[in-house]
Amino acid sequence: MKTILEGLVAGVSPASQMQYRPGALLDRPNQNGVDWVSGTARTSDATFVVLGINGLLEGEEGESIASPSFGDRLDYNLPQNQLDFLRGLRKNNTQPLVAIITGGSPMNLAEVHELADAVVLAWYPGEEGGNAIADVVFGKVSPSGKLPITFPKSLDQLPAYESYGMLGRTYRYMTQEPMYPFGYGLSYAKFEYSGLKLPKRAAKNKPVEVEATVRNTGKMAGEEVVQLYLTHTPRQGQQVPRYALKNFRRVQLQPGASTTVRFTLTPSSWP
Repeated sequence: MKTILEGLVAGVSPASQMQYRPGALLDRPNQNGVDWVSGTARTSDATFVVLGINGLLEGEEGESIASPSFGDRLDYNLPQNQLDFLRGLRKNNTQPLVAIITGGSPMNLAEVHELADAVVLAWYPGEEGGNAIADVVFGKVSPSGKLPITFPKSLDQLPAYESYGMLGRTYRYMTQEPMYPFGYGLSYAKFEYSGLKLPKRAAKNKPVEVEATVRNTGKMAGEEVVQLYLTHTPRQGQQVPRYALKNFRRVQLQPGASTTVRFTLTPSSWP
């Protein structure tokens, strides 16, 4: 298994020097209050700070031994001591600060966005995770991941836990603006869409062809996840999704290159 630290050490230029220091405990203040990290960060070319949560705080009851709520998360925010540590890193620091976030569920990253120059959501990265993260932060590859869930801005945007209806739930029924919508993800490449084509009317019970042109207008090769959503007209007495993902396709494009992506919508695509 390659940890994030091992991946960064292996990925940095051999002509560079990398220093590591543990900065904050997982979910409680450091017993030793001396800050050995922030001063060094201010004189470094860049700082990578790994924050987030892990299986000690979320998950099944037996594994989450640091969770007083048996693995359920009652707080949508990162642990307060981690945010305090990040604030200290940012204070009087004009050098780049890259936050690498781990976790298996949505979390409030609003302040992380304010304090860090870049944010990488690594989830639980797995056996080759350290190398994969290094490939992204050092520009060896362009990130292409898209969120499979919605990150709300706060728990206030979610329906009551006791409510079992779909109103306000998931990207399909959510009416408020989330922090990160379903399907969100940035890239070092830049993609532009044009030439959307679809028939003005669809014959009953017949498939519909949809196509669009995707162009990489950036300076780096990248992979784009082209996503096809349907919006639905509200119906009297029926609850229909505001948006619904119906298909997606990955396309790899060099700078300046373009391709036409085609989808077929079948009658079963409609709710």
